[in-house]
Amino acid sequence: MRHHWIALGLLALAAGAQADVKVNFVNPEKFSDIRDRNGFRQMDVLKDIEAHLVEKAGKLLPGRNVRFDVTDVDLAGEIEPFGRRAEWLRVMRSVTSPAMSFKYEVRDGDTVVRQGEVNLRDMDYQNSLNTFFDSDPLRYEKRMIDRWMEREFKPAVAASGR
Repeated sequence: MRHHWIALGLLALAAGAQADVKVNFVNPEKFSDIRDRNGFRQMDVLKDIEAHLVEKAGKLLPGRNVRFDVTDVDLAGEIEPFGRRAEWLRVMRSVTSPAMSFKYEVRDGDTVVRQGEVNLRDMDYQNSLNTFFDSDPLRYEKRMIDRWMEREFKPAVAASGR
């Protein structure tokens, strides 16, 4: 019985340290690129980007409230017809780099400890080491996000609020 109370106490502490991360996509119908071959906006892509932002910010900023207002997404590559049947594929070229624009705010309680407006672009996306699997369709975008977050929210910066 005593172990149950200890476990509940640890769960309560862990819950208190969890970041509350919110992601808002501002006018996603106007984003540079979230299309399939017919021009349909792939909202599942946005769900994957949101999940990644929430997971990464939660790890780097425990106990902080974080808000991302994403204003544009441009995925790596371009959708182009391919082959005899003109099947549509996303073709990667060095000039079709991933990009993302957003505003963010980090709060500690009611106090804003960091905020900014960001325009990310990974011009060397095909030549850099990528730890995400080749089967992950957002591997370039996720790596771009991770690299920015790790620079922006270094543990010492996140802890001090500077």
